Amino acid sequence: MKKNKEVEKKYSKKQLVKIIERLAHSMSKNEEFRMQIKGKKVYIPAKSSDIEIEYEKEKKEEKIEIEIKWKKG
Repeated sequence: MKKNKEVEKKYSKKQLVKIIERLAHSMSKNEEFRMQIKGKKVYIPAKSSDIEIEYEKEKKEEKIEIEIKWKKG
């Protein structure tokens, strides 16, 4: 059985803006979105199944996570 693989990379604000702009454009045109994270090619299908925005607040830190989930195949 294969293990789940999680890849994370920090981006500068400028890089993040470009990624989000490309993602928004792809989603608004109902097109596939492609990007690469630490050498791992990621393809988000045109009709992704679930988009979730999560907000967390801890004692010294707050964060927002945007998660996009889709089925393989």
